[in-house]
Amino acid sequence: MPRYCFLSRVEVAHLDAYRERHAAVWPDMLVALRDAGWRDYSLFLADDGTLVGVFEADDKDLAQARMAATEVNARWQAEMSRLFVGDGNPDEGFRYVPEIFCLDDQLRAAGLAPAAPAQPQ
Repeated sequence: MPRYCFLSRVEVAHLDAYRERHAAVWPDMLVALRDAGWRDYSLFLADDGTLVGVFEADDKDLAQARMAATEVNARWQAEMSRLFVGDGNPDEGFRYVPEIFCLDDQLRAAGLAPAAPAQPQ
C-alpha cells in the first residue's frame, strides 16, 4: 500500500493548542478519516512549527477528496485553520514529499527478512 508524507506549518504560538486538539480528536473525525481510506496516519510536530504527516492510502487524492466531502472535516478545518501559518483550510496546503527509501521494501528486494513486528507494550 502506498505511503504518503506531507509537510505543513503550525504557528509557533499555537503549538500547545495544536497538541491538545490532537490528544483527543473528535470520534466522528476519526471515523471519517478511517472511512475515507486513511490508514496508519501519524502526525509529528517540531518545536519550530514544522508538521509532518505520514499515512497510507490506496489513492491519496481519493482519500483527500472523500474527507473534503464530509461535514465533520469542514468543521475541523475551520477550527484548526487559526492554528496554521497562512490562510485557508490547512489540509489544502499540504506539501507532499516523495518517499525515497523504505527499509522493509529494500529488505524484501534483497531477499532478507523484514523487520520484526513491534511488541505490544
